[in-house]
Amino acid sequence: MNNSILWRVLKQSIPTTFRFFLASSFLIYGLVKIVMGQFGAPPPEIAELNGEGFTLAWTFFGYSRFYEIVIGLGEVIAALLLIIPKTKTLGAIIYFPIAINVMLVNYCFDIGVQDLSTVLTFMCLLLLWIDRKKLFAILK
Repeated sequence: MNNSILWRVLKQSIPTTFRFFLASSFLIYGLVKIVMGQFGAPPPEIAELNGEGFTLAWTFFGYSRFYEIVIGLGEVIAALLLIIPKTKTLGAIIYFPIAINVMLVNYCFDIGVQDLSTVLTFMCLLLLWIDRKKLFAILK
């Protein structure tokens, strides 16, 4: 296989793989929030807890079902837009601030999926970097 053909294949397949991986991750997380409620209702014993980050964060997010549904919808919409080639850039734009927020919550409250959220955030950042010319053209 010729180097230019290999490069072209990689240039197309890596972003597509990232898009579908990001989309599937957010689709799952978003649907769980919307359908089942990822965080759950806060237990009455929460007042007795000694400030454990994970429990406090989950209780806080679980306090408002409306908030959970809005976040879930944002994740599902970003995921669906990432899947469609014509809307992939818009999906990445919507996905990025959500991914940053998820990553920060995971680190700040010691929620055990820091690695995954960091990888998802950097994958999204790479997709935005690939489309940077298109994005800068909008700002001109």
